[in-house]
Amino acid sequence: MVKALMDDDLNRRLVALLQQDGRMSHAELAERLGVSRPTVIDRVKRLEAEGVLSGYAARVSPAAVNKPTVAFVAVRYKDNNEALEQRFIKALEQEPDILEAHTIAGEDALLLKVVADTPAGIAERLRRIRVLGPLVSTRTTMVLETHWEKAGPSPFPVEGPGKKLRK
Repeated sequence: MVKALMDDDLNRRLVALLQQDGRMSHAELAERLGVSRPTVIDRVKRLEAEGVLSGYAARVSPAAVNKPTVAFVAVRYKDNNEALEQRFIKALEQEPDILEAHTIAGEDALLLKVVADTPAGIAERLRRIRVLGPLVSTRTTMVLETHWEKAGPSPFPVEGPGKKLRK
């Protein structure tokens, strides 16, 4: 059902506008899309119900909350124990400075995005990660500069660079 929803051009344009500004009113969305407000409301509700739109949140700059140091941490398990791994992942979720966790293919098992106030703060978070999962090792890549982040994948087929929605 999700694929059929995203095959519709109006739905794709609606999702793209919400990615640009998740706080855009239904009235403004309707105006930009050239449809009625009830049409937008119905489509947004359906996109939410089907899981296309999985939530709305403010994107906060790590630097704005005094956590400008960003690192990606690869985690490797020393033992293959599914129950321990699941408890470890749940514990990581409770850590406020771990922003993302992804199971990955390859020698490493997880990839985490971690923020802190300083490189020493990253070191402290690494110690915490190793305490939460005593059978893990980590490998860290420090971010020197973030050029951009996207709010999610484009709902449009690849059309080349520079294509923008009308405002």
